[in-house]
Amino acid sequence: MVKAFASYNDDVARIVFENAPINAKYTSPQIQKEIVYILSRKVRSKIREDIGDVKLCILVDEARDESKREQMALVLRYVDKDDFLQECLFDLVHVKDTTSLNLKKDLCAVFSHYNLDVHNLRGQCYNGASNMRGEWNVAASREVIVVHQFFSNLNFIINNIGASCKRTDELHSAQVMEIAHLIDLDELETGRGANQIVLNNLIEDGCNYKIRGDADTAFNTLRLFQFVFILHLIKDIMGITNILCQALQQKDQDIVNAMQLVSSTKQIILKLRENGWNNLLDIVKSFCECHNIDVPDLSVPYTKKIKGQSRHPQENITLEHHYRIDIFYGTIDLQLQKLNNRFSEKANETYYSQLNFGS
Repeated sequence: MVKAFASYNDDVARIVFENAPINAKYTSPQIQKEIVYILSRKVRSKIREDIGDVKLCILVDEARDESKREQMALVLRYVDKDDFLQECLFDLVHVKDTTSLNLKKDLCAVFSHYNLDVHNLRGQCYNGASNMRGEWNVAASREVIVVHQFFSNLNFIINNIGASCKRTDELHSAQVMEIAHLIDLDELETGRGANQIVLNNLIEDGCNYKIRGDADTAFNTLRLFQFVFILHLIKDIMGITNILCQALQQKDQDIVNAMQLVSSTKQIILKLRENGWNNLLDIVKSFCECHNIDVPDLSVPYTKKIKGQSRHPQENITLEHHYRIDIFYGTIDLQLQKLNNRFSEKANETYYSQLNFGS
């Protein structure tokens, strides 16, 4: 790198190739860091000079270095004085966490240090920070403990099924056989399921105790009423929020359409909360009956297990109350809360004012 730099700069070339002693290579760790630091300052100064006072966008990504330190990578997107679109990596900032408040603080510090006007900011794109990326709908749901456990169990099942090419091929073959069988019986909504077929085969024919034991655990988890219930609930919620998530991640963003999608998404989720319980419960029960999964008596008292203690019935709380209040309402309310926090009425007014200002 030093030689390449010297080939473009006569002053550096004279020092490196002519005046310096033979053993002065300028490649010690300290000198390397000094050279990189100087070059990075030069690059940032040139980028800042090119930006001037034009409008710009930022792209933020979370990156982890070899020492396991969280780094915020900041990319600036702007049109230069020659009307060419530029995307430049501007800075890497160490961050203690990737919460929105902390990222905002560090971003403002970078803008202030390089005299960049926040009012010139016209677009923001985030990735890596779990509270900002497009998958926020899943992250919000996982705030409910049993939903988080559902996703952990789901990952465990998927890892068991897809741990090898052989199992993946077996899953595909089982799916083809199952679909063909259901078509013959004209019962596309029933059947044992290809995942269960593969897991059963692993339980019986696994080459060692770990594979057989893990497959048995995954199979039993797959056939729990709670697993099925949360699966259908998450499916409904993600079905509602998916269109909004896709729209918010488009490169060419239509602010008016996005705000309308936010409003309609809130309304649909609220409708699911107010009127969706009975329909969801009927669907889950029907699914369990078709797949021979035991449906518990929802009128019995709900028992909660506390770590290190035996299970104790909760006073005046039935199993149905637990599923309806703790899981159904709890998960949906978190979705609404996340939407309201991110897209409050004040935020909507800001978006529209920016749109009117730009037009």
